[in-house]
Amino acid sequence: MLAATEAFAPSIELIDSRIRDWRISLADTIADNASSAGFVIGVGRVPPHEIDPRGIDAVLFQNGEPVAQGRSDAVLGNPVTAVAWLARTVAGFGVRLRAGHLVLPGACARAVDAAPGDEFRAEFTGLGEVRLSFRDAPGLRAGSADREGRA
Repeated sequence: MLAATEAFAPSIELIDSRIRDWRISLADTIADNASSAGFVIGVGRVPPHEIDPRGIDAVLFQNGEPVAQGRSDAVLGNPVTAVAWLARTVAGFGVRLRAGHLVLPGACARAVDAAPGDEFRAEFTGLGEVRLSFRDAPGLRAGSADREGRA
């Protein structure tokens, strides 16, 4: 899996649900596209041979205050294991991961609610940071992000 990986990058995963109060069943999760709303990728890129993917510490800041933290080994012990599982599983459906695909292996910290005006920064040891802000702007729905990671 590492031999086929071009680089690691810092990211923030956005989740949302159409199910009120997160009272969500497995069937709801599937119908709701696994609550996936989007993602933001930072500019940093680190070749896989330059970092241990199991030992990346992450801290999420909301409006300058740390609100969540985790470590990459919270993702199945190694995020590479999660991506290998994904590759094997989708192969059973005739789908292949290919060069250039962006794969998010899973979150290593808890989800945090966002509100209009909130600014987030996630720092990853050895990878750098990624930023995201939520703002009210013409043409953007509350909670949606533009190409710059602004919402």
